[in-house]
Amino acid sequence: MIMQSRRLPSTRTLQCFLAVAQELNFRSAAELLNMSQPPLSRQIQGLEDLLRVQLFQRDTSQVSLTPAGEAFKNETHKFLMALDVAVMGVKENFHDKHESANIVRMGLTSVIDYSLIPKLNDLINDPDFAGGRPVVRDLSKNLVERVRRGELDIAIVGDIVTTSDDMAVESVGCEPMIAILPESHPAARKKVVAFSELGDLPLFWFARIDNPAFYDKCERTFKAYGYAAPRRLEPKDFTTLLACVAAGEGVALCPQSMQATSRIGVAYRALPAQLAKLLAIDVQIISRVQETRRAVLDKVDTIRAALASAGV
Repeated sequence: MIMQSRRLPSTRTLQCFLAVAQELNFRSAAELLNMSQPPLSRQIQGLEDLLRVQLFQRDTSQVSLTPAGEAFKNETHKFLMALDVAVMGVKENFHDKHESANIVRMGLTSVIDYSLIPKLNDLINDPDFAGGRPVVRDLSKNLVERVRRGELDIAIVGDIVTTSDDMAVESVGCEPMIAILPESHPAARKKVVAFSELGDLPLFWFARIDNPAFYDKCERTFKAYGYAAPRRLEPKDFTTLLACVAAGEGVALCPQSMQATSRIGVAYRALPAQLAKLLAIDVQIISRVQETRRAVLDKVDTIRAALASAGV
């Protein structure tokens, strides 16, 4: 039987009542509840108005329970204790990390435009697939730590090397890198641009601390190709980066999917095939090695299939 009533006191009101019933002093009860006395008095007055029963006898020297207040105190105590047991039971048996929990918390690296990977994009934007929870977008290094700490269950990241035995890392594809240069740059007239054609313009590039594995891989490639352009720290916001490139302040490299973000004054150009392959971002799924929840393992399987069919 479902109880439907708009005239039930809130648990907060009941907690206020019990505090006063225990202390028999409004000031002490207010301190116990970490609130001021006037709103506490209003809670009690509102409860008595709702019940149409006087719960306390008040005078200038003392507060005491009426017979109705004494009876209501016992029932309220039993109710709040039962509610506490119910809440603790759910937390104990059905929290996110429990074997039977079906909520999966997911993270996505912020350097890939998922709209260009339709099957994966459909998955991550499906409320049922995400279990109604928002998908976290962040730098790969931050996502790895959040999975490790248990704040996330799965993350799709780029070129992260596992640093401990507690993380499972699975490569499921790669994302080619392309060049971004000012539209007025001579090389922008070509479809494919080599490093040697970028001239002396600075390269907007990320700090090594953001992704040491990918940074080092790129450094090895730059050295092999003799590319030693001066560096400028790239803005965290991609649209700001594009504005800087459009203004002729430098060039940049980005995952191929990011070219979906268009801007006047900017040209996206492919790199030579071998160079693009060496700089490609490995797309990886990470989770905890000890993960046993079926809901999480099924999500990993589904993401793996989506990326494989998309040819990432």
